[in-house]
Amino acid sequence: MKKTIAITVAAVLVAGSVLILMGNRKKMQEQTSSTSADSSEIVTTFKVKAERPDRAFYSTGVAQACSELNFVSEISGRVVEIYVDKGSRVSKGTPLLKIDSELLEADYKATLASYEALKKDEERFSRSFNAGGVTSQQLDNIRTQLIASESRLAVSKWKLDNAVVKAPMSGTVNNRFVETGSLIAPNVPLFEIVDDSRLKVVCNVPESALRMVRTGSRVDVSCSNGSGSWTGMVKNVGVKTDRGLNYPVEVSLTRDSGLKAGMFLKVCFRPEENEEAILIPRRAVVGSVLSADVYVIENGRAQRRPVTLGEMFGDRIEIVAGLSEGEEVVVAGLMNVSDGCAVRIADKQ
Repeated sequence: MKKTIAITVAAVLVAGSVLILMGNRKKMQEQTSSTSADSSEIVTTFKVKAERPDRAFYSTGVAQACSELNFVSEISGRVVEIYVDKGSRVSKGTPLLKIDSELLEADYKATLASYEALKKDEERFSRSFNAGGVTSQQLDNIRTQLIASESRLAVSKWKLDNAVVKAPMSGTVNNRFVETGSLIAPNVPLFEIVDDSRLKVVCNVPESALRMVRTGSRVDVSCSNGSGSWTGMVKNVGVKTDRGLNYPVEVSLTRDSGLKAGMFLKVCFRPEENEEAILIPRRAVVGSVLSADVYVIENGRAQRRPVTLGEMFGDRIEIVAGLSEGEEVVVAGLMNVSDGCAVRIADKQ
């Protein structure tokens, strides 16, 4: 009897345990179902659209005079008078200084006298040769002496003429290296002359932006401190890169009161045609530059898709291939997103 009671009690306990487990299972399934319904990751998306990005390239350089010359002496002598100083505006041929010409004048007079004497001798020898009084060799000798004397006379006259040193170009005297009484010699610097009627800026352009640069095209130029802006023209594009793999580009500028040599300038190069491109926020891209991916929303799920990157424009990056206009990509909440997971869009940009 006791055994029957024990068996009955055990059966009741087992049945109760089964009922409890089934109830717990049903409750867990309901909780799991509820949790599964709320397990979608919360993300922020960006709708892909075509835009016209600002593809302008900026480079910097220093404004320079189009022509500068460290003018040197061509003859020796002592400076007796200086006609210009720093800041003087000069034209081509303007006298700059005078060298003591006393010895030069004496040498010229002596050379001239020798030349005139030999010229008379050549005329007399020519008449004598025609009359048979001198030989052809004697006539040739006097003519050779005459040619040599004529050459010495030309050199002497050139030195005398250059005793007054004249400006070889128009411009402004930026520096003077001599004083009255200085003894100068050939190739010694006398003045630094700067032609600042026209200015230029030389800047560096990488190969990637070289397509925007055309000789003769107009460019925008501005001062780095924002004090002014001007229009320049591309004068020359280098045919060889420097050590930084950049091409030197020379831009000519029209001189005005607000533009001076030595100013730090920013040059803006723009493409002739600004084509549309697909741009997305940079934070939407995962992976590396060579292996970039984005998460695209498809039927409520995030699908990982490879893309090809292009240029960067601030906080945006160009997508060359992999995305179409109108699609949505995840830009926030990427840490919890995986390929194929369900997502719930909290915000759209």
